[in-house]
Formats: sequence, structure tokens, C-alpha cells
Amino acid sequence: MTLETDDYSSMKRRLILRDTLTFLSLTLITVVLFAITLFLFRSFAAHREQLAQRWSDRGQAALQSGHPDQAIVALRTALSYAPGERSYELLLAQALGDAGRYEESYNYFLVLWETQPGDGFINLSLARLAARKNDIQAAVNYYRASIYGTWEGDGTVRRREVRLELTRHLIAHHDLSSARTEILIAGGNAPDDLPLNLTLAALLEQADAPRDALHYYQKILLQHPKDEAALAAAGRLEYESGNFEEARRLLEQAIRENETAGSSHEEIAPDIRLMFDHSERILALAPSNKLPPVERVNRILKARDIAKKRFSSCNAQVSAASGLASPLQNLGSKWTDKEAALSRAALLKDPPEQDATMKLIFDTEAQTEKICGAPTGDDALLLLLAKYPKAMEP
Repeated sequence: MTLETDDYSSMKRRLILRDTLTFLSLTLITVVLFAITLFLFRSFAAHREQLAQRWSDRGQAALQSGHPDQAIVALRTALSYAPGERSYELLLAQALGDAGRYEESYNYFLVLWETQPGDGFINLSLARLAARKNDIQAAVNYYRASIYGTWEGDGTVRRREVRLELTRHLIAHHDLSSARTEILIAGGNAPDDLPLNLTLAALLEQADAPRDALHYYQKILLQHPKDEAALAAAGRLEYESGNFEEARRLLEQAIRENETAGSSHEEIAPDIRLMFDHSERILALAPSNKLPPVERVNRILKARDIAKKRFSSCNAQVSAASGLASPLQNLGSKWTDKEAALSRAALLKDPPEQDATMKLIFDTEAQTEKICGAPTGDDALLLLLAKYPKAMEP
């Protein structure tokens, strides 16, 4: 009986051992197969990732070299190996736009926007595409979303660049008031940077805000008093607003700085030289109230001679052309009055007559311009002085 029990125990142990070895063998085989499968899977995944990256690099290189059609093929291949990879999708959307497939690009960016509506780059891309489609308000909305969106890198600089791009969009569509506001906001957040301030000032001019533009040029000149571009632009704005004395000073300095720079520098614009010459001549002609009485009267008499010749020439031209009574008849009667021929001594004694003579001069230049066309020479400068009489004020 005891022997049978021992044999049974021994057999049981052998069975357990055999089953254990079998289980361990199967486990080991499973682990090995799993390891092989995992290795193969990872190898395949790594290979797909490498292929995706390789095709993406090709697409990016094609974009940078100006071949968006090739980029589209490469990027779509990259996405077949890495579906849903956002960086590849962004590049593909950009490539579609660069290839002129604006509607496809717009729709692609819209899909991307739905998952990241606050992305600065996506909103900027949509703004540009909307502008191409002439959807003006949509472009403005996307530009604003881009300004307040998230950016990688230096967000402050990118937002300012987008705001200036929005400004140009508004100027192009004649929304000058909104453009001026955007420029002033950009300027308020901007560092004291010379090229940036020059850009802001130039944009303010385009936005029909000459006083704000002049303020920026003056701000630049406080820090960079020899900057030729700011001197020339400020001088031109002063000239166009009738501040001829300040215009002459600024333009003269701009020309001097340009000449100092020598042949290595671009020659100053001809209109700047012309405005400088005109400023000097206007200041020499203008019978300013701050001049000594004799000098002022001498200038009035000189301006009277110039205006009278202009009247005579224009009147003769009109009369000869029509054969009818001259439309300058009323003006002609004023020139025949004795007040129009007062002597130097008489004018010196009668300041109100000096003002009346200047009014006749200015009226003559204004009326003859309407009838005989734009004047030239000193007549043109007297007409300009008539438009900006403050040049004669003390």
C-alpha cells in the first residue's frame, strides 16, 4: 500500500513538472514571438516615420525653392505615411495657396482652424486668403484674430507685423480711419526702433494722417537728428502744410546729409530739391508781417507786378480765344482802380491798403488758375502762398 502511494506521488510530481516545463516553454515562445512582433512593428513604424519625414523635407524644400506643385505631391505622400500630422497639414495648406489653389487652401486652413481657432499663423493665412477672395471683412476679422492669437517664438514681434499687414489691407480698401488707429496702436507698443518708426510714419501718411506722420518724423529726429529719410519726409510734410520756413530748414539739412554721404548713397529725390528751391523762393517773395515795413512794401510791389502780368496775359489769351467779353472783367476793373497803382510811399503810410493789395494779388492768381490753367514760376509760388497765408504771419 505504501509503495503504491509513493508511485502515485512520484507520477504526480512528474506530471506537474512536465506541465510546468510546457507552460514555461509556451510562455517563452510567446514572449519571443511578442518581442519579434514588437520589433517588427516598431521597425515598420520607424520606417514609416522616416519616410514621412523624408517626404515632408522634400515638400518643404520644394516650397522654399518656389515649386509648390511639387511640394503638394510630396506633402500628400508624407501624410499617407503619417496621417493627421499637423505640421505636414499646415505645410500642405500653405503649398496649395502658393500654387494658386486658393479655394482648396482656404478650406484646408478652415479645417485646421476648427481644431485650433486661436492659432495666430492659421488665422493669418486665412486673412490673406480672404483678402485674395476680396472678402474684405472676413480678412479683417481673421487679421484681428491673428493679432490676439497664439504664436511660437517672439509673439510680440509677430503680432506687430500682422497689425501692420492689417493696416496695409485697410489702406488698400480706403478704410483710413481704422488704419490710422491700428498704426497708432502698433506705435504705442513698439520699441524705439528707427526703421520701424520710419515705417509707421510712412503708413500714417498713406492713411491720410499727415500730422501724426509728422509727429513720428519729429520723434525720430530727436533721437537721430541726421537721418536723411526723416529730414526729407518731415520737410515735405511741412512744405505741404504751408510751413515753408521749417520746410526749408529740414530740406536743406536733408540735402546736406545726402551730399555728405557721397557717391555711396542714393541721390536725393528731385522733388525734395524742388521743394527746397520753392521754399527758399517763397520765403524771398512772401511779404511777411515780421519784416521791416520798407522790405514788406517792396515785396508787395514785386508780387503786384508779377500778378498784374499774369492777369494781362491770361485776359488777352481768353479774349483772343473766345472773341467775347473776358470772364476776368470784374478782376480787370480792380486792376484799373487807383488803389491797384499806389506808390511805395502811399503803401508805407497805409497798412490796410497793403493787405488789400495782397488780396488782389491772391485773387488774381486764384482766378487765372481756374480760367487759364496752372501757373508756373513765381505765379505758382504766389498761388501756393495764397493757399497758406500763415506763411506771412509773424
